[in-house]
Amino acid sequence: MKRILYPIMIVALVLTCLTACGKKKGNNFNQASPGEPTATLTLEPKKGSDLYHECGGEVVLGDYSKLKKPDDFASVTDEELEKEFLEQIADALNEYPNYVRDESRDGTEIKEGDTVNIDYVGKLDGVAFEGGSDTEFDLTIGSESFIEDFEKGLIGKTVGTTVDVDATFPEDYHNKDLAGKTVVFTITIHYVGTKKDDADDDYIRRLSRGTYKSAAEYKEKLREMMEDTKKKEYEDGLYDSVIKQMIEISDFKTILDEDVAFYEDDMKSYYESYAGYYGKDVKDFVTEIGYSSYDAFLAECHENAVKYVKEYMVLEAVAEKEGITVSPEVFDERIQGYMESAYSTDKKAFIEEYSVDYLNYCILNDLSLEFLVEKAKQN
Repeated sequence: MKRILYPIMIVALVLTCLTACGKKKGNNFNQASPGEPTATLTLEPKKGSDLYHECGGEVVLGDYSKLKKPDDFASVTDEELEKEFLEQIADALNEYPNYVRDESRDGTEIKEGDTVNIDYVGKLDGVAFEGGSDTEFDLTIGSESFIEDFEKGLIGKTVGTTVDVDATFPEDYHNKDLAGKTVVFTITIHYVGTKKDDADDDYIRRLSRGTYKSAAEYKEKLREMMEDTKKKEYEDGLYDSVIKQMIEISDFKTILDEDVAFYEDDMKSYYESYAGYYGKDVKDFVTEIGYSSYDAFLAECHENAVKYVKEYMVLEAVAEKEGITVSPEVFDERIQGYMESAYSTDKKAFIEEYSVDYLNYCILNDLSLEFLVEKAKQN
């Protein structure tokens, strides 16, 4: 059997891995950073010809008719939508308070502590510079959110006017092109705001930079996003359920110890590499990410290795029994999906990195599992 990588068991930390092929929607070729390391990662990600392991053993497939029909997909309810909307708004208001116009301050002078809603454009030698412009920005004077000259330059200016403010960036400013430079900000002062505890349509518009004009419009989009999430969770659960059922009703005549050991060792070496990435001993590292002990980690490695070997044996047997193959057209179509998962745009480089054989095997596993899901739906 050809080797694929598995979803490693993470409790409190997301690590880089290739999710197991043979799980619909689970093929993930994206390499994500786990955070700030304390050491250099010495174990290179496995490529092309390194992604194979021939498994032996014998399995007698169970009767497809015993696969249970999955529950129907449940759409997002109005109650779920409202709950999610209110939670998101509460989080947004906590981070970005809603300041509404205080008409009593129109035409007055800005003072320390005022929160002003402004548009601004920064120019260096008469040319607008990147990151120096914004619209309808709420700035609290004295918050030190902006460079000192910018905030102090607004004190005493009149609400409802447009003014030019000279500002000099600090010598140690992170943008070296602006460090120590004097620029001119043209600032339109819309109003002084007073804090409002709830969200209104204008807040939604400002927070979304005009993407949504009202709470109702955002809710409509939020429902779509929640539906997409629910569908993905449903589909992932569906495919996981079917392969689990198929394993339960199949008869594994022999599972070779060396095959299980291969995946155990691979998991252990993967964790060891990341422990080194953080400058830690693997026995300490696994307890820091949620395992009760190193022995508990080893036990889970063994349990998952057995599960992976069984999954791969079943899916290979299904493909062989049903004559499932990967046509050139299907290969090209599925590769596009894998590339999107990896945020990759270079098809040739992607195929060279993972190899035709490995990618073909991933697709074959997906096709086998899709076949089983369709069988379950017919029952």
